[in-house]
Amino acid sequence: MEIWMIAGVLLVISGVLFSYSFIKKEEKDAAYKELESFSLAVTKTVYDLNERIHMLESKMSMTVEEEEKSTLMTRLMKDNTITLFTKGVATKEIARQLDLSQSSVQEVINDYITEGIQS
Repeated sequence: MEIWMIAGVLLVISGVLFSYSFIKKEEKDAAYKELESFSLAVTKTVYDLNERIHMLESKMSMTVEEEEKSTLMTRLMKDNTITLFTKGVATKEIARQLDLSQSSVQEVINDYITEGIQS
């Protein structure tokens, strides 16, 4: 009889614990839902901020890229000008080939000669 009593008490205890686990699980689900909604709100805010940053960067990069391109083209044009000059091409011909003004070509050549003398 004692074994049946112990088994009955253990069965009741297990039933109570089983019911308690469902109640606690529902409380956890509410916390998870609240955490999920907060996480979604933060994610949306971060996404919106990234969109704004991307838009501002694209506006700024247009200006920056244009300046970089002009600097790069200037370097490229200088290199081409110097290459043609060292090959003995006339200033007028260099200006025509590179679609530059004669004064720009002459300035690049003068800088090249000045740097060569100073070295």
